[in-house]
Amino acid sequence: MMLRTALLLFGLVLCGPVQAADPTFPNGSHIGLVPPPGMTASTSFPGFEDRDRKAAILLAQVPGPVYEQFLKAMSAGAINIPGVSNAKRELMLTDGGAAHLVVGDQEAEGVKFRKWLMITRRNITDRNADTAFSFIVTVQIPEEASDVYSEDVVRKTLGTVALRAVIPPQEILDKLPFRLTERANFEGVRLLVPGRAVMLTERAGTGDLPSTDAVAMISVGAGAPSQADERANFAQNVLRSIQGFNNLRILSQEPMRIGGQPGYEIRLEGQSAGDNTDVVIVQWMRFGVGGFIRMVGISPKTSWPENFTRFRQVRDGINARE
Repeated sequence: MMLRTALLLFGLVLCGPVQAADPTFPNGSHIGLVPPPGMTASTSFPGFEDRDRKAAILLAQVPGPVYEQFLKAMSAGAINIPGVSNAKRELMLTDGGAAHLVVGDQEAEGVKFRKWLMITRRNITDRNADTAFSFIVTVQIPEEASDVYSEDVVRKTLGTVALRAVIPPQEILDKLPFRLTERANFEGVRLLVPGRAVMLTERAGTGDLPSTDAVAMISVGAGAPSQADERANFAQNVLRSIQGFNNLRILSQEPMRIGGQPGYEIRLEGQSAGDNTDVVIVQWMRFGVGGFIRMVGISPKTSWPENFTRFRQVRDGINARE
């Protein structure tokens, strides 16, 4: 009996303590967690899902002002979340610190859900910045799946939420519908829209971008015109969506061939809205069958010549996936 006990204790020493599971980060997301059994990373949105049971966990960054407004509403005792009834709020402790939690009921298309919304703000620290990062985790579980995803299971899952400072660039680029073979010394890659749009930055990591840095944004879209005489107006209309600049004026525009396909270039100049830095902007649109690839390069005017060369290198390194 003593020998058996000794062997059991020896086995426990060899095995050591049970290690907690590492958080899983959806593609391109700074936010991750340890998903409950039955849920896997979604290919449709940043988060996790159990498609068979229609259960989901959604992860999203929220702007700082939205977080502040939420805190003010909570302090005033107001809980007003559209479509959610019987809402209750509490302060929840997680592995990374305290968070605000709202729990309630919701019904959509005849299906009743239990809903959890956890919102918090934490700092992400890397070699380039120490950034306050506000985010919300939304869990929605149909009543019929409550035996699998119980209150206890959901709370344990929320308690594992973690952040990562840097997303590996290739993780983002591999999910794009095109290949980016040249980054022209832009070290950072930031996800703008999953599977559709990215931004190249001078430095890797999070944090605000200095007005002295150049950036390049690349995206894909549908609905491009097939007629050559319609492409100029289309490119100009798309460019009107650009924000964060004042006193923009067109310097030049012309049709061209880009990557063997019809394209259109527009150059602008103006000032950044934040600090009135003089900037030059170029937009290239490359038209295919029913769709387009758009690239926008933004540079301080003082460094425009060298950055324009880099923008062209990136543009010419965009290729269709085989």
